[in-house]
Amino acid sequence: MTAYDSFLEKKFRKPRSHGFEPIEPVNPKLFDWQKLIVRWAIKQGRCALFEDCGLGKTPQQLEWARQVCLHTKGAVLILAPLAVSDQTVLEGQKFGIEVKHVRRPEEFNRTGINITNYERLDLFESVIPEVAGVVLDESSILKAFMGKTRIRLTKAFEDTPYRMCLATC
Repeated sequence: MTAYDSFLEKKFRKPRSHGFEPIEPVNPKLFDWQKLIVRWAIKQGRCALFEDCGLGKTPQQLEWARQVCLHTKGAVLILAPLAVSDQTVLEGQKFGIEVKHVRRPEEFNRTGINITNYERLDLFESVIPEVAGVVLDESSILKAFMGKTRIRLTKAFEDTPYRMCLATC
């Protein structure tokens, strides 16, 4: 082994899993390949899904969120663009997953899946410490590395154990 190989070996860090084994079987309405992705995401605990349009990111995120709620007996908060929240609630109904569209913190379900738009995040600062998982739908909002939104989201959810980002590639 060369000195350079030794140097590189010291720099290598094996990714650590922050996840868990699925509590229940993954939603049978998902395609087999979607089930594989969801199982992987659950086992990772913190992950990102970058998939093309029409591949079912929404049902995958909802099943991941459902599993996090079961595992933690806590809440998941999905942050999405304004027009996406109602669509996600409807998609949840198709897959038998309850999603509550919350507009104010007093509507927040502390043991289930909640969705609100990014612009309302400031209203939910009081419940963020209770959130077991967060999903950033259309996470391309994070593209600007030093952007105010990315910094705000990173700071708000730095202690949240389960995290998922989704974006169209």
